[in-house]
Amino acid sequence: MSTFKRIVLLIGATAVVLAMVEPMRLAYDWWEFRGYISEMEGLVPMDSGSAEAFDWVVWDDADGQIEAQFVFPSGPAAAGGMQEGDSFYMLDNIQYFTVEDLRDAVRGAGPGRSTAFLVERGGAYHEIDVRFTRFPTFLYPRSQRLWQFALWGFAIGAFFHFLALSIAAPLARQSDQARTEFILIAVSAVWIVANLARLMSVEILGPPVVGSTYDKVFLGLTLLGLVGWVGFPILLLSEVMCGMLNGLSAWMRVTLAVPPVVFGLAIGAITFMGHLGPITMESLLVPILVYASSYIGASALTVVIAIRMGAIPREGDPKDGAYEGWGLTGSTLILVAALGVALSVQEVVPLLDRIGPVAAGWLIVFAQLLAVAPVTMLSFGTLRHGKIDDVLSRTLVYATVLGLIFFVVVAGFSLLDEYLGRSSYILSGLLVVVMLLVFDRLIRRVRGVADTVFRTERQRARQLLIRQQERMPDVLDADELLLDVVSAVGRGLGARSAILFVQFSEPDERWRSASYHPEPPYLTERVFQNLWPHFENDSRVWARNPELDTRQLDREVSLELAERGAALAVPIRAKGISRGLLVLGTKAARRAVYNLEDVDVLRALAAHLAVAADRLDLVERERRLARETTEAQLVALRSQINPHFLFNALNTILSNIAEKPETAEAAVENLAAIFRYTLNAGKLAFVSLREEFELVGHYLEIEQARFGDHLEVDARIEPGLETALVPAFCVQTLVENAVKHGIERRRGGGRLSVIAASTADGVRVRVADTGVGIPGLFGRPGPTTTPEAFFGIGLKNVHTRMDLLYNRPDLLSLESDPEAGTVATLLLPSAVESGNGVHSPTTHESITT
Repeated sequence: MSTFKRIVLLIGATAVVLAMVEPMRLAYDWWEFRGYISEMEGLVPMDSGSAEAFDWVVWDDADGQIEAQFVFPSGPAAAGGMQEGDSFYMLDNIQYFTVEDLRDAVRGAGPGRSTAFLVERGGAYHEIDVRFTRFPTFLYPRSQRLWQFALWGFAIGAFFHFLALSIAAPLARQSDQARTEFILIAVSAVWIVANLARLMSVEILGPPVVGSTYDKVFLGLTLLGLVGWVGFPILLLSEVMCGMLNGLSAWMRVTLAVPPVVFGLAIGAITFMGHLGPITMESLLVPILVYASSYIGASALTVVIAIRMGAIPREGDPKDGAYEGWGLTGSTLILVAALGVALSVQEVVPLLDRIGPVAAGWLIVFAQLLAVAPVTMLSFGTLRHGKIDDVLSRTLVYATVLGLIFFVVVAGFSLLDEYLGRSSYILSGLLVVVMLLVFDRLIRRVRGVADTVFRTERQRARQLLIRQQERMPDVLDADELLLDVVSAVGRGLGARSAILFVQFSEPDERWRSASYHPEPPYLTERVFQNLWPHFENDSRVWARNPELDTRQLDREVSLELAERGAALAVPIRAKGISRGLLVLGTKAARRAVYNLEDVDVLRALAAHLAVAADRLDLVERERRLARETTEAQLVALRSQINPHFLFNALNTILSNIAEKPETAEAAVENLAAIFRYTLNAGKLAFVSLREEFELVGHYLEIEQARFGDHLEVDARIEPGLETALVPAFCVQTLVENAVKHGIERRRGGGRLSVIAASTADGVRVRVADTGVGIPGLFGRPGPTTTPEAFFGIGLKNVHTRMDLLYNRPDLLSLESDPEAGTVATLLLPSAVESGNGVHSPTTHESITT
């Protein structure tokens, strides 16, 4: 076990011991109380069995008299007529000569009891009836200024807790670190909001009457607030120790939980029983303050020692950045404040007795509010990764609009009363309806103004990246696109550097990259290739900070990325296909970090970039297809007019003019039809099977005139398939290849069959010849669907065009045998697949032959 770990565990154990000192004192008092009761048979002190009572008056010694220093405006004493400056004379006909005796008498009277105060005012005596209430646990109505300070302090605290929860909630859905801190903020908010609700209820409704529904709700709020106050110190210390030690053992967690469990049991028992012997809810004030101070001080001391010993989690660690909000100065101040409060309330430093009850109330309220400061400091490292700008903007907008509506409604009701002399329910209702109708439009208008006036750097960056997205469709060069994107990201987000890898499939499948500033992250293509399998099948973002990290990569991979200077890694992905990765370094500005707004903008940009890459591939594919189609047309034209074919065709015509003029005339017509078809089909990607078979027929008739009985032809289309579409010249190229390289080379000629038939996959065109075969395919167990070394221009062209048009490389297959000959099969799927999806080519221009 390291020295640092021993120190941290010792701090935690010491905090537990200090927190249990006051509960042990109360336990001792309770034990003595039980012994006293057992000795005094028949005598039961505190017969009411209730909590402490309160008259909502602050009494003080003034010139030897007990004087009402402060009378709470909505309290029962003020309602009975008591005023500040009244001098106490008797309570229920009993005189008390010290403030302490009077306070004890009031507290012991029991809540709900009605008593009579006799006070002297201006030389006259006044009897005032006051019905005592429960003592307002942990509320301090000791002066008007203190009460207003507490009211506004807790209101501001609740407001900031609401903002913090709004910022932390999106982070908590994706990060365990953020989820823990969200819970911590929520528990702290329970204390703040519950206490604010109690303050506001007393301010508006006055103190609750014992036994009323209001009283029960008030007790519930008291219990809820105490749960929050007791809960957040244990969560705070556990989170700090867990982060520093990379986890806590079960026994340490149980040890830390002992004081809050004790307080929880005591609070629950007192809430439902009224008291535990001499122990009331107010008796828990000092123990809870000591417990909270001990745990908060232990948290601060742990951070101070960690900073001094260099034990703050290092860069790349999951806890990296979690303690940036503390700092050495802030941690030291919290430690000193926590120590001062603990020593004061335990009377080690006799501060409370010297400053008086009002000043003590100020000190305690300050301590209650400042107790949540460590929560804010611990959460700072998390909250700054949230959508702070967006939350603040929305808060400003809604606060402004609601304030305007409140002003208009109040002013409208006042005018109605002024001019009508009474309230008009119909007009008041119409005013509210009008306000509801304009609310949505007003929100949008004010939001637009706020975004313009209070535009932040992040909002400017978002606008810059949105403009970059809009420019993407205009860029038709891949390298230019990547450089534009990575530069816009680097400038817009203030990144120290960035590097972008994207895979393009056209014109050849390879990775392209672009970078912004020659600084970390240092990712070569080799390093990237090692990292890519971890990102290839997932669209989630990796981040060095756990608040933004949704990938949760292996620790080794995360450390490698962090060591190479990476702060964010955003996959380039669309339609379920990963195209690449955008890796950003840390921000250039000191202490600046990426947050959820940045991640959302990067995700949107990455999706647009993936679509743009798909579009560039499609554009390049179309260019390639155009080139291949043009080449196919040239090949077909060249094959028809090459000297060998033309010589053979003319020789056939000449040899038949004298003896078979009909055959010669037919050959001339077929040759003209071939030339005419080639010229007319030059701009068409698809033709019908009927038209393609007519071209094949013209060609074979010329060849039959040349070969005579040595060429037997069987060409037919299954009924109903005449209008099915086929890439132009593909079947004709296969037929020509069969005649030229198969049958022509076999002595005695052979048989050629060209058959189009339907299958479950679409239409299958089978070109079979009984020629010499292809030696490169002899002995193979099955047909080949990949380009081979013996492929000439024609076969290469057919294979490439089928792949480009249908997005499938297996549509042309060849098999050959030295005895049976060669079979070339062309599969025409029922739908044409393209880079943008699937469509059916159902129309084409007719060809006149």
